[in-house]
Amino acid sequence: MDYTAPYLERTLKRMAAETEVADPALIKRLFFHLRPGPSEPNERAATHLADLLGLIERNAGYVEALRFHLLGLLLAKKSGNLLRDSGILPRRGVGTELSRRIGFKLLPPVADPDSLRDWLDETLTARDTEWIAAMDVQLWYRLLHALNLDTLDEASTAALRQMLLDAINGLSHRIAAEGLDPELLRIEPELEEYASPFLAQHEEIYALLQSSLAADSATLDISQAAVLLDQCEAVLERIQRRAVSVGTSVNLTLLSNRLHQQIARMRSLLELLQADSMAARVPILTALFVTFTVTANERYSVRNLISATTGRLAYQITQHAGRTGQHYIADNRSELMGMFRSAAGAGIIVAVMALLKVLIVKSHLVPLQEALLVSLNYALGFVLVFVLHFTIATKQPAMTASLIAHTIARARSAKDQDQVLSSFVTSVFTSQSATIAGNLFLAFITAALIGSGLTHFFGAQPVDAHKAVRLLAEISPMAPMNLVYAGIAGVGLFLSGIVSGYYDNKSVYNRIPERLASLSWPAYLVTRRGWKAIAAYVGDHPGGIAGNLFFGFYLGMVSAFGNLSGLPLDIRHISFSSANFAYGWQALGWNLPWSTVALSAAGVLLIGLVNLMVSFSLAFYLALRAANLPATEAVPLLKRTLLAMLFAPWRMLRQQKPA
Repeated sequence: MDYTAPYLERTLKRMAAETEVADPALIKRLFFHLRPGPSEPNERAATHLADLLGLIERNAGYVEALRFHLLGLLLAKKSGNLLRDSGILPRRGVGTELSRRIGFKLLPPVADPDSLRDWLDETLTARDTEWIAAMDVQLWYRLLHALNLDTLDEASTAALRQMLLDAINGLSHRIAAEGLDPELLRIEPELEEYASPFLAQHEEIYALLQSSLAADSATLDISQAAVLLDQCEAVLERIQRRAVSVGTSVNLTLLSNRLHQQIARMRSLLELLQADSMAARVPILTALFVTFTVTANERYSVRNLISATTGRLAYQITQHAGRTGQHYIADNRSELMGMFRSAAGAGIIVAVMALLKVLIVKSHLVPLQEALLVSLNYALGFVLVFVLHFTIATKQPAMTASLIAHTIARARSAKDQDQVLSSFVTSVFTSQSATIAGNLFLAFITAALIGSGLTHFFGAQPVDAHKAVRLLAEISPMAPMNLVYAGIAGVGLFLSGIVSGYYDNKSVYNRIPERLASLSWPAYLVTRRGWKAIAAYVGDHPGGIAGNLFFGFYLGMVSAFGNLSGLPLDIRHISFSSANFAYGWQALGWNLPWSTVALSAAGVLLIGLVNLMVSFSLAFYLALRAANLPATEAVPLLKRTLLAMLFAPWRMLRQQKPA
């Protein structure tokens, strides 16, 4: 027997001695003794609970005492908010609820002494939610069976039944009201035109509750209510699918998630109402108890609120990125050559942007002016690349990662996931190689031609010897911080993909193309036909424009902030590194040791590898989590995908070997 058994028995004896008025403090003390010690593993709680079971199963007096105090706790405190609200997202707006929870972190709320939910929140700690969730469910089953709740007197049974009926009635009202929310009607207007299942379930459950007052559990039929709840969930799933094409919002995400939770809770309570024996009630009561205890510490959690409300929004954003990612994968040689040409065009523009950045820095402007001009140089250059339908190689991973992740998330088995990886990875690697080659070669060649042309025809050297040495040092693999800076650039690439998906979603949600086309005054400036063309383009490509503007300002401002703050913050980007390599080599009269040339080339490739891996990993992981894949599955899948990407060249070489 465990060393806690004497303390558990002492608490049970006190319960047996106090039989006139139930004492919730004794239930709290019982939780304290069941809880594993600070240095003990969570599994230790199973031993403590087994000891408690041994004590009450051998002593009928302990069973009656524990049941008396537990029942007294349930009947003495208001349980409606626990049954209706615990584990369910709040009804307030996201901003209001977020500020409220942050305020409670600074100044905790005052607990209501008559609320069962508040009592449970005060009783349980963050450690309790862990061991209760990890406990073998059979132990909870044994505990409920041992309490023998079927022997309760009629008054207590009626009080508990009324508590359950009130919770079901309140939930039914809430589901009906939120089913007519304008956010849902915007996407599913048929809810107003035809019979809404959200209203129908309320009518059915109201009739069911009326009949339950004159019937016992065995005669209740919840099948029709269950069908209507199924229809409510089908509407929510249809809204989620339509939101991909008409846009979503944080409030819509909060609303749909809350309705899913309320419907699930309604099912549990209806099944509990219908159950006619303790054997049928035990699994339902156990599941509700675990839910209430596990979510007790999430009631004021800022992290939980953000996770619950942004998960589906992230899914919609990554869906937009995933559809864009389809354009970054070549299916045949013709498309592959097209991607190389598109990347080559971007390489030419990057070489010009790199030179302009050198000239801006060479002007020795005040820091803020320099940062703004450098950022505008990057941002406008990237937008020009986008408008001309050219391709920056490092933009691909954030887009293709979402496409691969969503495809893999639908293939749950390891075998299906391996098939997806084998079919996608080779195509993605081939396409990525073509765009990298286009960017690198044309950025290098263009920079070399510009530098040599200015020197030969105009006698102007755009990069002096001192600056050339610095440019070469910035791509050297011998300086480890260069790879760190490449990782910082990779984060920016990932964030630009998020910004792009966000504005694509926002454009659809707010119907930006239609609203722009309805404006009349711009037509006087550029003609009606011209304005329609502009409105159509801006409305169809807001994500691409916003994402490129963001990435440009990110590159410029991160470096500026690093210089002003003295922090080790800078960026290294593969395409700009290739152009800078050419400018530095040309400035030194093409007179470099071959060891330096080899190291510089290796540095450019390593910078590119870090750019790609960081942006791909972040985008891939976000897409997997947004597709509701748990972290325990997402992390190993990310590792497998990265390994598959790294070994893709060797797989291609083996496939090309003659038999």
